[in-house]
Amino acid sequence: MKKSILVLLAFLTVLSGCSLIFPEVGNSSQSQDGPSNDYLSEYSEKWCYQRLPSTLKSGYGEIYAAVADGFDNDSTITISDSTIGTQREYTGIRIELSKPLDNREDAKLLYTAFLWDNPQFFHIGNTYSYEGYRSGNNDYYNVFCLVYTMSAQQRLVAAGRLKSVVTHIKKNIATAQPSDQFEIELYLHDKLAEICSYEAGAAQSDDPAALYPTAFTAYGALVEGRAVCEGYSRAMQLLLNDNGVECTLVNGFDYNGAAHMWNLVTINGHNYHLDVTWNDSSDRTHHSYFNLSTAEILLSHTIADDNIGVDTCTATKENYYRKTGRQINTVRRDDIANVIARAIKNGETSVDMRFAKSSFAGARLFVNNRELLIQKVNEILTDSEYEMWPYEEYSVNEIYYTLTLYKQPV
Repeated sequence: MKKSILVLLAFLTVLSGCSLIFPEVGNSSQSQDGPSNDYLSEYSEKWCYQRLPSTLKSGYGEIYAAVADGFDNDSTITISDSTIGTQREYTGIRIELSKPLDNREDAKLLYTAFLWDNPQFFHIGNTYSYEGYRSGNNDYYNVFCLVYTMSAQQRLVAAGRLKSVVTHIKKNIATAQPSDQFEIELYLHDKLAEICSYEAGAAQSDDPAALYPTAFTAYGALVEGRAVCEGYSRAMQLLLNDNGVECTLVNGFDYNGAAHMWNLVTINGHNYHLDVTWNDSSDRTHHSYFNLSTAEILLSHTIADDNIGVDTCTATKENYYRKTGRQINTVRRDDIANVIARAIKNGETSVDMRFAKSSFAGARLFVNNRELLIQKVNEILTDSEYEMWPYEEYSVNEIYYTLTLYKQPV
């Protein structure tokens, strides 16, 4: 039967905004059972892979093996766009699948699952293609072409730097001796917010992926310290997975309809939404978007339809404010002052609190009256070595009724 060739060019949406295995030089062995089995232990527990239909899992393994084996090699691929009749050469990799895919939807699902599971492959760009053939009235896709943003030498150096940062953070967690997954998550969240700042230039650019390619990666967030939401999310995923916490990406939109990305995390057996980017606004860390239910995240975000394994989250126990005793449902000044006093005794330089809707306005009035608040807190701290620090600024989130006080710089 005559077969005609199909070539399609695709672009991953650019967002402004299991154990971890880093690629190593010389890791190119292949077993007789096929490339997917060589690395099965590295991806078999990953979020999206687990949720793929069985018909796509072998293709995932072949893509994973090809990228891992070819990490330290440069190759040039030619991507054709049959729609407009153009060809262009890229640094990248061409992968032939042993089992052709039946439709474009499966090709997109396979690519998305692989890319979303593997933030350590930070060198894969947002342009890819899948190729195939038509047999009779049916189309089949058996080739993926992935475009790289770095040469082999560049990605080798970058991988070493990223691994060094991740290893250092993991050692610090061990020293801190967290009691559960919530404490691991909180430590990593605050550390990422400390390291990374939002890359506003990428968000304002007409071609951000070309001008700021690393801003969309874990490498950009953790090594260069500059990222948009996608880079923050991939970095959080990388850190959590490396510390034994399940995490994936969530694709969606902000309240203005702009593309946005955040995380879904599994903490102590329940799933929650986590948006590190929005918790790091203006480099002032807070926790307004830390472990929200689906109902809560939908007050400010829209979840896209093309996510993998993002189910409805109903748990609230591991929400930051509930877990840390920072949820305040009264208007009593002494209750607020007690929460702040406990934070001061813990050596904290910011105090993050969430209020009931009915008590929020009264809490803002109290926080605005700096002299009275400091007086009330110091009355509680009278018999201790601590005193309330002066604060100039505080952040307000009127959607989630949160207030965060920040110690005035010396």
